[in-house]
Amino acid sequence: MLEKEIKILEINVLDIQSKLETLWAIKTFEWYIHDIYYDFHDELTSELKMEANKRLFRVRQKWDIHMYTIKRKRNKKIEWWEKWVKIADEWEREITDVDSFKKVLEKYGMKETREKKKYRVSYALDWCEFDIDDYYLWDDKNTIPPLLEIEAHTTKEIHNWIKKLWLENYKKEKWWSRKLFKYYGVEYSWL
Repeated sequence: MLEKEIKILEINVLDIQSKLETLWAIKTFEWYIHDIYYDFHDELTSELKMEANKRLFRVRQKWDIHMYTIKRKRNKKIEWWEKWVKIADEWEREITDVDSFKKVLEKYGMKETREKKKYRVSYALDWCEFDIDDYYLWDDKNTIPPLLEIEAHTTKEIHNWIKKLWLENYKKEKWWSRKLFKYYGVEYSWL
């Protein structure tokens, strides 16, 4: 599946929820999400390591459901108007036995490298997904303000929702979580 999304930083959560609910968006999820990321051991050849770094591999827990996800950054040429949107290929499947799955990953040379937790409220409207994320950090010294992710099938849909929700003046980024943490000066939790 092709994923197109953008992060809107430093939002007012109540304002966004109110706007979405006024537009009859359906709340689809509200709870904590725990992500554990995996990567190959350092002994790999540099060529294999470079290829592996173009993708992301994680195991996510939402309630009592576990999913594994593989994301790969799009290398194909994109149109000029898509440069401000994160575009990636994404494959996601449910797993029933997390411990056995972790053992398989280890057998193939992968290990847990980092993790993050966040509180998410998700809405769906017109085939688009709106995720309000509030990151749960390991200490109270650093914070990442709440943000909104808008995910849609096309860049045009994302742009239209930014206008409908009056978010044109907010900072918008296509970052993955590591860049987000770096931007706010928050240390990423490495295992």
